[in-house]
Amino acid sequence: MAARRRPSKSGSPLDERQRKLLEEQEALRQRVEQCNRVIEEAPRIKAERARAQRDELLIDRSTRAHHRLNTTTLADTRYDPNSGAIPGRARRRPLKAERRQTRIIFFGLLLALAVLVVWLLSVWHWQWPS
Repeated sequence: MAARRRPSKSGSPLDERQRKLLEEQEALRQRVEQCNRVIEEAPRIKAERARAQRDELLIDRSTRAHHRLNTTTLADTRYDPNSGAIPGRARRRPLKAERRQTRIIFFGLLLALAVLVVWLLSVWHWQWPS
């Protein structure tokens, strides 16, 4: 019957060094496993972040548009490319004929006002002789 050797409690310097190396090896193995898990989960986490960001943008747009409908003042949309303007269509400038017609109407109304003021002055002048 062969006698089994029990490790001594005090341990030799070689046994102590071997034990430390085994502990370091186990720590490194755990670190490698952790790194591998992170590497495997990275694409999934990236996809989740992208989806969350997309959802946040969609929610932000919908709440912003909904909020604008409930305000008492209009938002300044001059510098906002995603404003309520119809995309792809520029604001239509009035044609030359429309501008000319508007100018004629303006001067016609101005002339009518001048005639009305002259008539009122003449009527009032007759009512109050000096």
